[in-house]
Amino acid sequence: MTDSLENNEALSRNEFIVTELFKIVNLLPGFFPLKNDLQLQLDSLREALLGLRPPRVMVIGRSRAGKSSLINAICGLRVAEVNDREPEQGRAEWKNYYHNGSDLLHILDTRGLQESQAPRQYDSAKTPYESIMQAVKKECPDVILFVCKATEVHSASHHDLDACELIVGEIKKLYRRDLPVIGVLTKCDELAPPKVPLPTENERKNHNVQEQVKSFLSFLAEREGLRRHVKDVVPTVAYADYEEGKNGLILPDEDYRWNITELVEILIKYTPKEIRGSLSRMAHIKEFQLHVARTVVTACTLLCGSVSVNPIPGAAIPVVSTIQTFMVMYIGWLSGREFSEQTVKDFLVTGGIGVGVNAGLIGIADIGLKFIPGFGNVLAVGAGVIATQGLGDAAIAYFLPSQKEKNTVSS
Repeated sequence: MTDSLENNEALSRNEFIVTELFKIVNLLPGFFPLKNDLQLQLDSLREALLGLRPPRVMVIGRSRAGKSSLINAICGLRVAEVNDREPEQGRAEWKNYYHNGSDLLHILDTRGLQESQAPRQYDSAKTPYESIMQAVKKECPDVILFVCKATEVHSASHHDLDACELIVGEIKKLYRRDLPVIGVLTKCDELAPPKVPLPTENERKNHNVQEQVKSFLSFLAEREGLRRHVKDVVPTVAYADYEEGKNGLILPDEDYRWNITELVEILIKYTPKEIRGSLSRMAHIKEFQLHVARTVVTACTLLCGSVSVNPIPGAAIPVVSTIQTFMVMYIGWLSGREFSEQTVKDFLVTGGIGVGVNAGLIGIADIGLKFIPGFGNVLAVGAGVIATQGLGDAAIAYFLPSQKEKNTVSS
């Protein structure tokens, strides 16, 4: 509870400073250099703050299509129960994926469309649609994964499309949001020839996979209520064996997943910008984490430079320190750490050579250099920019090291 309160206080402080910076920038005259750029950078920081809530992904599809297996494959943990014989999921419910105590992802696991028998788990709702809408009314998803078994694309799929179209329309009425829909073909390993695992160089197998992708995409595009929502169709294999118990890890020699990373990349691409950091953090996709981190460093560097223009010696230090603290906290959060000031303390103690120098440089620049006649402010801005950029680079190297850097550290 204490950690949660500290995190909320840290969020509140950073939201306050972003709001105050917006006020400062908005008061600048229109001809002020970089005013538009500064506003864009502030937008980036505000999106980063909004993105600290977990993304919400809804998974819908026909019974036995592999929805629960797909959820586990995305998370890399056993978070959803899978039954090989009969429908498992009853009431549609939001399931939270945690990692190291952090709430990283909310997934709406739903009853199967066109179910031939009642699910094992109890559900008061009479139909899958009613069950899904009860959950949607509690929380609005950010994206919909519409799941279809690869061998059943041409098998009465129009009923599934009817349901998906209806759900997307109701969400639009409820929340006034046009949600992105990503089609997911599951169990692609069952396509002919069935004994050939994926990935493969087998031309027949690859041809059959691509033909099913094209067919499913064309079916989705034919629907007026889905056409502009559908972003892509991704073929996958989600099967893996897990350790016993809730949140059991994938057994190293029993991981048969295919194209799951590509699916998460598509998720990141088409979900609202403000939650992309959360998705990349959840999926541990380094290139997206680095992209988000560098965007935040750029924003913070430019903002610190603009704040350092203040001609009063020492006036910029509290604001710049807050921006730099947020920057380090956010990069640490991307890596899976808590969004807290303890993350910054850990970084400053063990974050590598030069961090302390960078942290102190902005104070020296702001107080000392401004006394130099004529060039004081220019030098102070330059020093502030260099200090913030250096601090950001050091935080990225510490929290999000490349594989090469990891190997160097381990050796």
